[in-house]
Amino acid sequence: MIQSFRQLKDRIKSIESTRKITRAMEMVSAAKLNKVKSAFFSSKNYFARTERILFDLLSDLEPADHPLLEKRKAKNAIALAVIASDTGLCSTYNNNVIKLAKDFADRFDRERVKIIAVGKEAFSYFKKENYGINNFYLGMRGKFSEEIAADMTGTLVKLFTGGEADEIYIAYTHFSPNLRHKPVVEKFLDIEYAHKEKRHYILEPDKEAILNELISKYLADKIRVILLDSFTTEHSARMLAMKLATDNANELIDTLTLLKNKARQAAITKEVLEIANSAEALRG
Repeated sequence: MIQSFRQLKDRIKSIESTRKITRAMEMVSAAKLNKVKSAFFSSKNYFARTERILFDLLSDLEPADHPLLEKRKAKNAIALAVIASDTGLCSTYNNNVIKLAKDFADRFDRERVKIIAVGKEAFSYFKKENYGINNFYLGMRGKFSEEIAADMTGTLVKLFTGGEADEIYIAYTHFSPNLRHKPVVEKFLDIEYAHKEKRHYILEPDKEAILNELISKYLADKIRVILLDSFTTEHSARMLAMKLATDNANELIDTLTLLKNKARQAAITKEVLEIANSAEALRG
């Protein structure tokens, strides 16, 4: 009983140490979430305005007026950017988006799919599965980088305009305020837009210059929003995972404390009985 009591005591101490770590990680993730969520929602609103202006303008133009609007009938190759995290401990966040990306990629011949991996988890998985990795971005750790976002946008555009990919998609996890995060695959290029009633504009200096600038801005903003969306989801998922781990640790500590007290009481009772029996033996 004394040995069991000591084992329980050591185990409680170990779990308490783990609880301190999970609680600290929960607080860190909550702080990161608040910061990146603010940036995400402000960028999302700005992007929605840019998208509306672009689509209104495109309703007055022919799709062939810009190479990034070109729809290619033959799909010789596609590119798929997969956004996951650089670290784990975020519940099913990585598994869900990687599984969705793999299922989507498996619709095509593996030789026709070019993977752009964002995050160590995505890179490690697709490299292990022998997919062709065209480019990768590691070390972001849920923190947005203008330089990486610009490089990623340039890489995707170059794949499309250079004819290395006839369509480009991005797999990422969409943040939901109700915390029911959903992985999605969204088309990036060619640019698809809803055809609206044509609106005629007077453009200065000229149509081509405005369209080129607006499309470049649209694509850069879209990558920014998608990355911030993914990072918001990542920090949210990690915060919830660490909260659950902390809550489980509290429950386990309560259970083990009860067992420890019972073990201690049993040991005390045993010692009292042994003393009582010894006293009776001395009297006899």
